[in-house]
Order: sequence, then structure tokens, then C-alpha cells
Amino acid sequence: MTPMKGLTKMSVQRVSTAEHVRDHITTLILNGDLKPGTPLRENAIATTLGVSRNTVREAVLLLGQSRLIRHEMHHGSIVAEPTKDALINLYDARRGLEVGAVSLPADAEITAGIKSALDDLERAAEGGDDREIVAKDLAFHAATVRSFRSERIDAFYAQLAVELSFFLNALAASRLDYAEDETFLDEHRRIYEAIASEDRAGAARFVQEHIDETIRRLRARLDAVEG
Repeated sequence: MTPMKGLTKMSVQRVSTAEHVRDHITTLILNGDLKPGTPLRENAIATTLGVSRNTVREAVLLLGQSRLIRHEMHHGSIVAEPTKDALINLYDARRGLEVGAVSLPADAEITAGIKSALDDLERAAEGGDDREIVAKDLAFHAATVRSFRSERIDAFYAQLAVELSFFLNALAASRLDYAEDETFLDEHRRIYEAIASEDRAGAARFVQEHIDETIRRLRARLDAVEG
């Protein structure tokens, strides 16, 4: 095959060092090891991880796309503080995706995946581990979004889930448990049962009600803190 003009050979790597560093920092933030308001000191991170400062700088720039950090003039990058407006905006984005997803026909594979995710959520709720509940809650909703059968939409939702995980884990760490209401699991069960019975209009209504109720609960908790 004749080489294409204008192109030169290059070294291809599936994941760069900067991406590895970004993923590592993301994990630390989501696990609560790096708490909101913590400065991201490039020199300290580079020394600890044994990478260059330029690599850390690139990783922080990549991380900024997830909104888990924010940049302050003269202070550099710090782990973001959850705000009510940002959290509500995320739920608004979820609403459009999830209502649209459950309005589509769900085949046996999709329905089984949603049921498995519901079972996982129920077990997490029984265990009482806040972070596990957050993870399984988001996994349940990600399973419904797979009805689109779109890798691009799945990837977009996964990014939303990272941001939501950060916010919801921060609430849990503040003892503002968004899932403490007795109706929390029932809301998820209603969504699954409607999908399983092919009641797409009902599923869309239950998703809408679930998100609206979750927003109401979150507003109440955050307003109490701000007050």
C-alpha cells in the first residue's frame, strides 16, 4: 500500500501517562481522600507519583473537563465545592436522557441488566454503605440509558455519573444522605416494573417523578445547611 503523503510515523499509546494521573486523582476525589477545597499542588503530586510536573499539569487540565476541580486566580487548581445550582443542573441533564431512554422499547437483555442493577442497589441499601449506595444507584440509571444502544450516549452519561458521584458522596460525607427516605427504593422498583411490563409511558412518568423528588430532597438538605 502506498504511504499517505504528509504523514509521519508516530508512537501510539492507548492511554497516556497524563490520563493515568488524571484517573488516579479522580479516584482520590471520588473516594474522599482529596476533599472539596483541597489545593492540587503540582510539585507535590509530581513528586509523590514519580512523574514530571508537565505531566501533572496536563492531567489537571484533563481533569478540569469533568468539573471536579476549579481554577482560582493566584491559587491554582482546587477540588471543587459542591453547589446546589451545579447539582440541580446535573439532574436536569439526567432527566432528558433518562426519560427518553425509558420511553424506548427495552429488549430482554436491557431489562435483565436493569433488574440486576436494581438487585445490586437493594443489597447496597441493606448494607448501609453510603458510597456503595451512590455507586449502585447511578449504575441502575446507567442501565436504563443503555436502551439508546449508543456508545456515545453511554460515554456522556458515564461522565455525568462521575460528577454526580462526586457531589452525592460529598453529601453523604456531610451526613446529608440523599437516599435515606423510605420511598427511595420503591421509586426504583416502580421504574423497573414499568419497563419490564412494557409500560413506557408509566416508566417515563416514574423517572420524571423520581428525579423531581430527588431534587426536592437535595434542595431541602442543602437549604438546611446554607440556612
